[in-house]
Amino acid sequence: MGRCFLAGASLKQVRRGFSSNMKKNFLLSQSRPEKLFSWAISGLLFVGVLFRARHFFIERSLWLDEAMLALNILDLSFWELTQQPLPYQQGAPIGFLFFVKATTLLLGDSEYAFRLYSFGAGLAALFLLAFLARHYLEKAGALFALALFSGSPYIVYYSSETKQYMGDIAITALILYLLYWQLRDDFNLRKSVFFIFVNLFVLWFSHPSAFSVAATGAVLFLHYWREREKKGLFFAGANLALSGINAGLLYWFHIRLLSENDFLRSFWEEVFMPIPPTLEWFGKMWAGILSNPFGLKVFYFGFFLLFLSGIFFLWKKNWQFTLALVFILLSVFAAGALQKYPLAERMMLFSTPIFFLLFGAGIDALYNLIKEKRLSFIFVAFLAIYVLYAPFGRSFERLRQPFYREHIRPTLSYLKENFQDGDMLYLYYFAEPAFLFYQPKFHLEDINYFVGGEHQDNPDAYIEEFNGLEGRVWLLFTHVYEVAHINEENFIIGHLEQKAKKAQSHRIPGTSVSLYLFEFP
Repeated sequence: MGRCFLAGASLKQVRRGFSSNMKKNFLLSQSRPEKLFSWAISGLLFVGVLFRARHFFIERSLWLDEAMLALNILDLSFWELTQQPLPYQQGAPIGFLFFVKATTLLLGDSEYAFRLYSFGAGLAALFLLAFLARHYLEKAGALFALALFSGSPYIVYYSSETKQYMGDIAITALILYLLYWQLRDDFNLRKSVFFIFVNLFVLWFSHPSAFSVAATGAVLFLHYWREREKKGLFFAGANLALSGINAGLLYWFHIRLLSENDFLRSFWEEVFMPIPPTLEWFGKMWAGILSNPFGLKVFYFGFFLLFLSGIFFLWKKNWQFTLALVFILLSVFAAGALQKYPLAERMMLFSTPIFFLLFGAGIDALYNLIKEKRLSFIFVAFLAIYVLYAPFGRSFERLRQPFYREHIRPTLSYLKENFQDGDMLYLYYFAEPAFLFYQPKFHLEDINYFVGGEHQDNPDAYIEEFNGLEGRVWLLFTHVYEVAHINEENFIIGHLEQKAKKAQSHRIPGTSVSLYLFEFP
């Protein structure tokens, strides 16, 4: 009897052990695709960090726009930075300006200090988008969206730029993450208070964050209303009210002054939405933002279909998140229609997480549509490779040969070594800000120089500036303007060669800075 019992027990144990091993083997086989997916995500994150770090650590000189903003940050007090537009027709969020000024006071006025905010925001945005893609998209769409984001040459570039635009992207991703965090569990008082605090705080660091704050706040209110969660509804309403008051104060004392500035309005007037909008305008706008800032120069209509199908596919999975994305975009276009927000280039950088997530959802929709057919995975994979080839190829090329833009430091070093007593320096008008920023770093405070005028409507006036000059005159050009097919640098140099001897010319390959030495009789 005992033996039979033991034998029976042994048989049960064997069966249990066999069943347990089967389950383990099944789970291991199931986890293999997950491991590959995790490795792919990690690889994209690594590449994205590598792209951004490469550009941050190359010690690229500040170019015109950066130099103008940097001079304001160095020369103005914290209070004076709130009085915008700033000198040189510059405007930026007050929180961003305060952060960068505090960084330069702590770490000095190096390029690293000025670009630290953007670099940190670039890394934060990368990991936030990876989280959102993994949570809301399926594997194909998540990899596609993260690949677009990690390899986009414009997003990589702005991760090492003394501008607020990378912060705009990071804050958009942060607000979307906080919406997920708020809706993940039942209503929680501490989480709600923190959500409100962050919404109030980020508005001072990013102008377009107002779109994200308003959209996610409205979605949160709608969610709690449908769930009949009275406490949640109260705090969602309080969030909308406080954010609205905060945004109103910010607009009246800060953004209004920028929006009424004639120079800034004329600079962007061609990219505001016309009323009524036309199909021609929409087509140009769509192709424009796909090219810059998204870095996508193919498949324009196909991306529009991915965008629409992504909305429908994502709505089925999570209507709250999808509605937040749609609300943000609708509010942006409404602001564009009111002539308050330009719908082009770097002003649309903040929306890249939204569009890339919807493009990824569109890839998921396409994959699910054809997954029952043979070679569906290969088709989607080749489509993704075709789309990603150009932006990734450009970013990898810049990994090997970084984009230095207006890298003025080597040229100023050459000028310092060769400048003689009695020499004079002519500064092309767009070269002045960068020269003034680097002047003390190269101990060029005592040299004799003058700044040329801005004579775009009368090019002959450039030549008149050199009348009566004698001896050795250096000419420094950067950010050269072209109008009516006239390159102002070539125009000036071409005329001077007829009245003086060009003794030297200096140019660093890969940069757009030129230095000439002329000897006048």
